[in-house]
Order: sequence, then structure tokens, then C-alpha cells
Amino acid sequence: MTRAPDILTASRGVIAALIIALGFLGPRALGWVVFLTMIGWTTDILDGRLARRQRKGPTWVGEHEFAFDMLMVFAALCYLVMAGFVPVIPAAIYVAVAALFIVMFQSKSVTMSFAFPLVALPLVVAYFCAPQAAYIYIAWIGLALIYDWRRFVGVVREFLVNIKDLYKRLGAD
Repeated sequence: MTRAPDILTASRGVIAALIIALGFLGPRALGWVVFLTMIGWTTDILDGRLARRQRKGPTWVGEHEFAFDMLMVFAALCYLVMAGFVPVIPAAIYVAVAALFIVMFQSKSVTMSFAFPLVALPLVVAYFCAPQAAYIYIAWIGLALIYDWRRFVGVVREFLVNIKDLYKRLGAD
């Protein structure tokens, strides 16, 4: 049981690889991508809860949990580009600008700011191209918020504190 949080976290790497591979199937795989995305974000909720219950120091995988999250986000964008839902050039520009800002500011909140639209994008695309998958995803989001509301509020607070710290670090008052 002590390795369960790490297994759940690392599984997002496998899920990300599967999502990218589904890009080769094109638009018809969108429902599967939404399904895998829900599984991936479910592992994100569960790994944190299990890790906090174990009250042990973080492992290498635990210390890189955010990177696994961002891998899932990037995989979804790759799928959407490969499947033709998102044009390559705008996606590449977005990723390049995001990378530039992330390197420049080295802030988790900056990374999260660029990641959020990409997290929402599969849902938006599914709403128009696979509505049943979108409705299931919306229901999952509602259930996830009910199940883990306190953690969601904590993440939002962390984001706001980090933005405030970044603002101070940049010398703006």
C-alpha cells in the first residue's frame, strides 16, 4: 500500500502515452481520450489523498507529481493536434510562449495559468464533437469537486498565493 500513491501518479505517464497514441486514430478516438483523461485526473485526486494519509516524506515520483500532471495536459493537446481538432501552428506558438514564460518566471502558478486552457480544451472539443462524452466528463467534474472540494479550494489558494509572491518578486507593489 505504501507505493500506491506513486503507482497512481506514474500511471498518468502511461495514460499520457495512450492519449498521444490515440492521436493516430484521429477524431473517432475523442471519446476514449475523454475517458482516459477522467481516469488520469481521478488518479490525481486519489494519489494525493493516499499520500497524505501515509504521512511519509515524498518519494521521487511524489516530488515530480506536478510534472506527471503537466504531461497529461500536454498529451491531450498532442492528441487534439494529431486528430486535427487544433491547428499545428497555433498550438506550437502557444507551447513556445508558455515554455518561454515558464522558464522566465519559474513559477508553478504561471505553468498552471498556461495549463488551464489546455485542461479545458478536450471538454470544449468533446462538447461539440462528442457530446455524450462531454456530458459524462461534466458529471465527473461535478462528482470530483464534491469528493475533493477542500483540496480544490487549497489548490486555488496556493495558486493565488504564488501569483502574489511572483508579483512581489518582480518588484511590483
